[in-house]
Amino acid sequence: MAAGDPRRACKSMVALLALAHDRGCEAELAVALTEQMTGREAGGSGVIDVAALQAMFAPVPATMPDIVVSLPPVASYDILLSLGAAA
Repeated sequence: MAAGDPRRACKSMVALLALAHDRGCEAELAVALTEQMTGREAGGSGVIDVAALQAMFAPVPATMPDIVVSLPPVASYDILLSLGAAA
Protein backbone atom coordinates (compact mmCIF):
# COMPACT_ATOMS: atom_id res chain seq x y z
CA MET A 1 0.00 0.00 0.00
CA ALA A 2 2.94 2.30 0.63
CA ALA A 3 3.83 2.08 -3.06
CA GLY A 4 0.54 3.43 -4.39
CA ASP A 5 -3.19 2.96 -4.69
CA PRO A 6 -4.99 1.71 -1.54
CA ARG A 7 -7.78 0.15 -3.65
CA ARG A 8 -5.24 -1.90 -5.59
CA ALA A 9 -3.64 -3.00 -2.32
CA CYS A 10 -7.04 -4.12 -0.98
CA LYS A 11 -7.79 -6.07 -4.16
CA SER A 12 -4.39 -7.74 -3.93
CA MET A 13 -4.94 -8.67 -0.31
CA VAL A 14 -8.36 -10.19 -1.04
CA ALA A 15 -6.90 -12.15 -3.96
CA LEU A 16 -4.08 -13.45 -1.76
CA LEU A 17 -6.48 -14.44 1.04
CA ALA A 18 -8.68 -16.25 -1.47
CA LEU A 19 -5.65 -18.04 -2.90
CA ALA A 20 -4.48 -19.15 0.54
CA HIS A 21 -7.96 -20.41 1.39
CA ASP A 22 -8.77 -22.11 -1.92
CA ARG A 23 -5.43 -23.88 -2.30
CA GLY A 24 -4.66 -24.45 1.40
CA CYS A 25 -1.16 -23.05 0.96
CA GLU A 26 -0.87 -20.49 3.75
CA ALA A 27 2.68 -21.34 4.84
CA GLU A 28 4.05 -21.73 1.32
CA LEU A 29 2.34 -18.50 0.24
CA ALA A 30 3.88 -16.66 3.18
CA VAL A 31 7.35 -17.79 2.08
CA ALA A 32 6.71 -16.77 -1.54
CA LEU A 33 5.34 -13.38 -0.43
CA THR A 34 8.39 -12.77 1.74
CA GLU A 35 10.68 -13.62 -1.16
CA GLN A 36 8.79 -11.28 -3.49
CA MET A 37 8.71 -8.41 -1.00
CA THR A 38 12.41 -8.66 -0.17
CA GLY A 39 13.36 -9.05 -3.81
CA ARG A 40 15.20 -12.33 -3.23
CA GLU A 41 13.43 -14.00 -6.10
CA ALA A 42 15.34 -13.94 -9.40
CA GLY A 43 14.64 -10.54 -10.85
CA GLY A 44 12.38 -9.68 -7.93
CA SER A 45 11.41 -6.05 -7.63
CA GLY A 46 10.15 -6.14 -4.05
CA VAL A 47 6.60 -5.68 -5.33
CA ILE A 48 3.97 -8.38 -4.84
CA ASP A 49 2.97 -10.02 -8.12
CA VAL A 50 -0.44 -11.59 -7.40
CA ALA A 51 -0.74 -13.13 -10.87
CA ALA A 52 2.61 -14.90 -10.49
CA LEU A 53 1.59 -16.26 -7.10
CA GLN A 54 -1.74 -17.46 -8.47
CA ALA A 55 0.10 -19.25 -11.27
CA MET A 56 2.60 -20.73 -8.79
CA PHE A 57 -0.16 -22.23 -6.63
CA ALA A 58 -2.59 -23.14 -9.42
CA PRO A 59 -3.77 -26.75 -9.49
CA VAL A 60 -1.78 -29.05 -11.72
CA PRO A 61 -4.12 -30.31 -14.47
CA ALA A 62 -2.43 -33.74 -14.49
CA THR A 63 -3.50 -34.29 -10.87
CA MET A 64 -7.10 -33.31 -11.45
CA PRO A 65 -9.45 -36.31 -11.41
CA ASP A 66 -11.41 -37.28 -14.49
CA ILE A 67 -15.07 -37.16 -13.57
CA VAL A 68 -17.56 -39.04 -15.72
CA VAL A 69 -21.23 -38.21 -15.32
CA SER A 70 -23.62 -40.79 -16.73
CA LEU A 71 -26.94 -39.21 -17.54
CA PRO A 72 -30.00 -41.44 -17.81
CA PRO A 73 -31.96 -41.38 -21.05
CA VAL A 74 -34.66 -38.74 -21.14
CA ALA A 75 -37.30 -41.43 -21.77
CA SER A 76 -36.68 -42.84 -18.29
CA TYR A 77 -38.28 -39.74 -16.81
CA ASP A 78 -41.53 -40.63 -18.63
CA ILE A 79 -41.76 -43.73 -16.47
CA LEU A 80 -41.47 -41.63 -13.33
CA LEU A 81 -44.16 -39.26 -14.56
CA SER A 82 -46.55 -42.15 -15.27
CA LEU A 83 -45.91 -43.61 -11.79
CA GLY A 84 -46.70 -40.26 -10.20
CA ALA A 85 -50.01 -40.01 -12.07
CA ALA A 86 -51.00 -43.52 -10.95
CA ALA A 87 -50.54 -42.59 -7.27
